[in-house]
Amino acid sequence: MRELNKRGLSPVIASVLLVALVVVLAAIIYLWARAFIPESIEKFGGIIEDSCKNAVFEASYYNGELVIQNNGNVPFYGIRAGVEKSGSLKYEDFTGPPIVAATSKSFKISASSGENIRIIPILLGKTTRGELKAFACDDDSMKIIQA
Repeated sequence: MRELNKRGLSPVIASVLLVALVVVLAAIIYLWARAFIPESIEKFGGIIEDSCKNAVFEASYYNGELVIQNNGNVPFYGIRAGVEKSGSLKYEDFTGPPIVAATSKSFKISASSGENIRIIPILLGKTTRGELKAFACDDDSMKIIQA
């Protein structure tokens, strides 16, 4: 039988390839997992959820027009309004020039008499990367009025 003069990889090359494979797999897992972790949004130097607690407003509805009066010190980027119609709830976002403190703004919305309108403030904050991002406050900041 013939003798084969084949040699395997040197231990140094094998170690370098193994380390490179681990680094590539770690980068892939990091990028994949980053999609599941929400990016924090800040306003006034704190997390935006704290600013939602200071979002104080009054709302009224008359003749197809929803009027929002900002009574707090946090400017609203807009509102999210939802009309309860026969057991279902459909939200619509209204954004535009901010509703600053002590000002009001009206929005056209269609609701029939007796239907509930849920109003949630939308604030504008900065992400950790410095990008501006809208954030709808949670249900603690919501107001419910009747059309």
